[in-house]
Amino acid sequence: MKLHNITINNMKGNAYRYVMYYLSNTLTVAIFFIFSNFVFYPKKITSPSEIASRSIDNGLIMCQVIIVMFSLFFVTYSVSIFLKSREREFGLLSLFGMTKNQIRKYVLIESTIISSISIVSGIILGILFSRLFFLIIGALLQKHIIFGISFKATKLTLIIFLLLFQFINIVMLIRIKNKEIIEQIKSNKVIKEVPTFSIFKSLIGITLLIVGYVLAWNAYGVSVISRMIPVTLIVIAGTYFIFTQFSILLTNLLKKNITRFYTKTNIVAVSQMIFKLKDTAKVLFLASILGAITFTATETVYSLSTEFVEAIRMSTPDDVGIVNSKEDINRKIDISEITSILEKYDLKVKYLNEVKGVEIKIGEEVDNKDSYYKSLALISNSQYNKLAKQSNNKQIRLNKNEIIYTFPFKEVGELEPRKETYIEKMLNKNILEFKINDTTRKYNIKEKIYETPMNTLRIRYSGVLSVNDIEFEEILKNISKEQLIEYYGIKLEDGSNSYKAVKEIRQYLNKGYEGHYSTKADLYIEQRSSLGVVMFIGLFIALLFLIASGSIIYFKLFNDMKQDSMEYSILRKIGASKSDIRRIITKQIAIIFSLPFIVSTSHSLFALKALGNFLQRNLLINGLTVIFGYFLVQLVYFLIVRKIYIRKIDNFQ
Repeated sequence: MKLHNITINNMKGNAYRYVMYYLSNTLTVAIFFIFSNFVFYPKKITSPSEIASRSIDNGLIMCQVIIVMFSLFFVTYSVSIFLKSREREFGLLSLFGMTKNQIRKYVLIESTIISSISIVSGIILGILFSRLFFLIIGALLQKHIIFGISFKATKLTLIIFLLLFQFINIVMLIRIKNKEIIEQIKSNKVIKEVPTFSIFKSLIGITLLIVGYVLAWNAYGVSVISRMIPVTLIVIAGTYFIFTQFSILLTNLLKKNITRFYTKTNIVAVSQMIFKLKDTAKVLFLASILGAITFTATETVYSLSTEFVEAIRMSTPDDVGIVNSKEDINRKIDISEITSILEKYDLKVKYLNEVKGVEIKIGEEVDNKDSYYKSLALISNSQYNKLAKQSNNKQIRLNKNEIIYTFPFKEVGELEPRKETYIEKMLNKNILEFKINDTTRKYNIKEKIYETPMNTLRIRYSGVLSVNDIEFEEILKNISKEQLIEYYGIKLEDGSNSYKAVKEIRQYLNKGYEGHYSTKADLYIEQRSSLGVVMFIGLFIALLFLIASGSIIYFKLFNDMKQDSMEYSILRKIGASKSDIRRIITKQIAIIFSLPFIVSTSHSLFALKALGNFLQRNLLINGLTVIFGYFLVQLVYFLIVRKIYIRKIDNFQ
């Protein structure tokens, strides 16, 4: 029998070992090809927005780099597990007369076959799903995207993964050690030492995790970004010590619990688990980190998809908002033209508001950093309450010298310390001062509301103020015509399908109108276009890491199967039933699956807290929703692996 025949027969007999390895490689190649095809295919987006198109391409290129780096790590690690578990096989081949070079050639043929099939399968799968990818991206961007298959993408995928797999093959051949035949044959019979628990290493692990969690929990504003990398590194280091030490502590505590330890099959399950956790500590560590990346990426994507709608609602309460410019203050906008356009598209107007206001400037003229805060819109208390009622917000009654300050969101912090702005100083003192002509007016802030009653932020004003009606009338008498604001706000019964109408309104307003306007539909489309692609790509990457996390556990379990089957055979001989062995297997696999899941959940929730601090939102419900979804996926995966594992163990016995 020739060498390649031996290789093929061996692969057929051990197909269960290679299936997840092959599927993971295939999926990685497919995703890389899909991204490459989108980047390289010419004239993708028929849109004037070249910047948006370039940003998407740059994002996809970055994802491709991540995929290649991930593949290098994942495949190398998987191969190292394969080689370690096959030392006895290599010893037997040496015993039957194979030289080391022949064994290396045998492994090289095997690896080349798997990698070649993975690359071809991945490209075919990528071609099949590329059209779907183009359609989804087009729907998210609301642009027409021309579909096609890029020869450059196919060529790049082939070259990169052929080089990648060949590099890994070289590393793999180097790792095949020149051990004595007897050492290789008895590699799975080496007596394992009982792992010892190190208090020092455990304290390091706990300390690192606490430090990482505290830094994430207390990160606010832009400091979330500056802490991201150090917190990630600290938590990864802490996780490593936790898995290498606390897994031992956990099983030792179970052993000391005599009541539970000596109950039914627990004595066997726990004793085996002590050694299993030691052997799988690095695997569980890697699975937990990959899981944390998956959970966090998905939670971030899900949170962005839900929270940006809320952010639009808070900053843009009206479906259409229009402000007359100073140049057009004498020209009345024909609102009937706008409402007729809405009626043309069967859109019913719920509220039509005409708000009279005053432009107020707050800040020190010498302070250029204050320029963003200079212009605010001042309206009367009655007008504010009317708008608040329409938005189902609290109505507030103002007395003399009281003022309401509204802004769509709280200000985020800075990466570096900076001088406190003029308006920030006043807000901290709950006082606002501004000049009307040459008269300074001073007010006590009754409410700071981080939700605006009008679309002012999207037009020209950074916030809205409201004072007592009597004082507002006094102010109106003392202002110039240029300071007067006329705002028109339209709320629709259902604005979800208003984009075409808004487009026509925009065309109407752009003809000879010099004022400012803002529409909720435009903002929604803009946000959806920019965030939609990010969210979709994020889910792709999350899927990749999820499969990797599960695959690593799968490899470890099934590579140890022969040794485990020998131990279970001994148990059968001393009286253990099939159901007893199945219970032991279920407990052990459940622990191996649950530990990374628990750690990943903990890591991701603290990361989500930092994101929530940055967005000034409570994202806990979003996080728990995502985790519950992954729990169901993990449960199904656990049941499938358990079923396959038990069937294979039964076949060995």
